[in-house]
Amino acid sequence: MSRIIILSFLVALGGCGGDKQAATPATSEAPEAAAVEASPVAEIPVPYMVEYVWHQAGENFSDEALKGLTEQWAGYASEANWGLMMAAVNTPRFEDERYDFLWVMMWPSQEARDGAWSSWAENYEPQWLEDSAGIFTYSADNVFSFAPTPVRQPSAPNSSGMGISEYMFCSYNEGHGADDLAAFVGLHNEFMDAYEAANGPSGYWAATMAPFFEPTAENPFDYMWFNGWSGDEEREAGWAAYNEAAHAATAEEFSTCNGPFIFDSRVIYMAGS
Repeated sequence: MSRIIILSFLVALGGCGGDKQAATPATSEAPEAAAVEASPVAEIPVPYMVEYVWHQAGENFSDEALKGLTEQWAGYASEANWGLMMAAVNTPRFEDERYDFLWVMMWPSQEARDGAWSSWAENYEPQWLEDSAGIFTYSADNVFSFAPTPVRQPSAPNSSGMGISEYMFCSYNEGHGADDLAAFVGLHNEFMDAYEAANGPSGYWAATMAPFFEPTAENPFDYMWFNGWSGDEEREAGWAAYNEAAHAATAEEFSTCNGPFIFDSRVIYMAGS
């Protein structure tokens, strides 16, 4: 998804989010997003914040109704000029009683995010609630924000606006921490360089995500690992190769992860398009 793809960080938090109550960041000082290194792909802007909003389907929900409303919402975003970088709808390949799909938004700054939510509440939300009544609902209590750090960009951009996203929620094992994760990222990129040299470019990309909120004691984690894929065939081949890789075992040495939680992602808004 080239530019379209990384904004699909949008792709999926809720699956592992637990019952965390943290609609807004605990602090305005988020971890700095790492600069994206040069790659064969056009440089992808790294967002300051990726925000996931849980939605529940109503009795009148349908894919057609959702598509119509996402187009309406994209019109609002363009008209209001919120500074939004990208948005997507992510549908889980599993059932979770807390939500049926995620609305994902990518922001360049805390200021842009806060200003957009204020504008939304004042100018658009009343009509939106009327238009979406019976189709889906959402609550400000179920909004979760993360600061992304890129791990790898896709070497073969997927411009379809559709893709697969998966998330793993990870906790460091005793005596381990961020340095171990950084070392693993290096090994993983070396592995992917060799894999793509042998198999050709791919739409695979990855990132780590630091929560702005405090995870609960019932569902603790230190970071979220994201993988993005162009399709199922690419994903299955990638996992098969990774499971045979030497560095795969090192991941289990320094951290324990839940997942992957898999979502289908559809981009609904892209800045400048």
